Amino acid sequence: MGDNPEGRLAILKGRGKINKRLFLLLLSLFLGSTVFGVITATYSAAPYITLKKGNEVSTPNTPAGTFSSGNMVIYLGTISITKGAGDKYYRPLLENYFTVDHIYIYGPHAGWQQNYSEFQVYAKNSMQGQANKIWLADQETPLYNWSNTEITNNPFVVDLFLVSIAEAFRFDENATYSMLPGTLGSFNIKVSITTNYVEQYISVNNQSIPPGGSPPADPIPIPEDGPGAPIPEIPVGDPPQPLMFQINIIDDSPFILSQAYGNTGVKVATTEVIVVNGEAGQTYGVQVKFTNPQNATTFSLRPKDKPNGYAIPYRLKFGSINNVVGNSLYDWNNLSPTSINSREIKVYDVSETAVSNAPSGVFEDTILVEIFSTN
Repeated sequence: MGDNPEGRLAILKGRGKINKRLFLLLLSLFLGSTVFGVITATYSAAPYITLKKGNEVSTPNTPAGTFSSGNMVIYLGTISITKGAGDKYYRPLLENYFTVDHIYIYGPHAGWQQNYSEFQVYAKNSMQGQANKIWLADQETPLYNWSNTEITNNPFVVDLFLVSIAEAFRFDENATYSMLPGTLGSFNIKVSITTNYVEQYISVNNQSIPPGGSPPADPIPIPEDGPGAPIPEIPVGDPPQPLMFQINIIDDSPFILSQAYGNTGVKVATTEVIVVNGEAGQTYGVQVKFTNPQNATTFSLRPKDKPNGYAIPYRLKFGSINNVVGNSLYDWNNLSPTSINSREIKVYDVSETAVSNAPSGVFEDTILVEIFSTN
């Protein structure tokens, strides 16, 4: 046993786009050794594709006014890169994106005989105020820039857009537009883990990373239904859309196990809920349920790969809710549709005696978190 055992929370999650979402939290405590985090990413495709004037386009990461009212803009989706507490990385790169050198949108254009116009790809990241153009002819492009600047935002968020070259007045607000199937492709992401261009691929949406530095075999599709899927008709403005919730869980590990002995506990993660398609002035709610492999009402850390092995009991705190009970539903109300809603997840009341008597090795607990809409 080490004097300062440390723990780590790694989180695997899917796209938070429908009312019920499952998240797998792997809570691992490593006794007697330092543990470094993992750099991973998620990509959430836009729930629908629509043409809007640039000044009308906004996301939690891209404020209104980022784009000019003189251009039409399509929001494609959002990349979020998360790092562990001990990690540093530089130059996140989007690789082998899209499948064409030019992107055309087809439909009526005022004053033109041709029925199409070209759009360019832009990326807006959370460390810069402006959106940056992505060159389609390149095989890779930086999501920040080519410098040795450390990416300090955690998560580091990047929104992808299509922006018209033609002026906005040429588009008919009462028409629908189209894009050829296969126009939008897929991508992988790699980062430099040193300033000397030592690069590695990172997992996006739980991709498997091959050994030896090869890219993942299953690149992430940019449109929701896959890189070769037909693109639905593209309306101008916002069609009516169902209420949805985007869920992010931000890792705060590793942590020193002794910090979790008392009632204060140690933060291991932050849960964020973003209300999508909500109405300003309204509030919304979800219910949250925590379940472990033993399907028990209490939580314990056990030796890796030994779910029935030596147990180190602990308690879980979710926001202001102490002593979370497994398989119970907890209300999370008053969710705002205009800001990010967040709650901390803490581990506390770890048994010091159980830790002192524990065999050396890796202890972990797997927690399934289910989130249900109540609206």
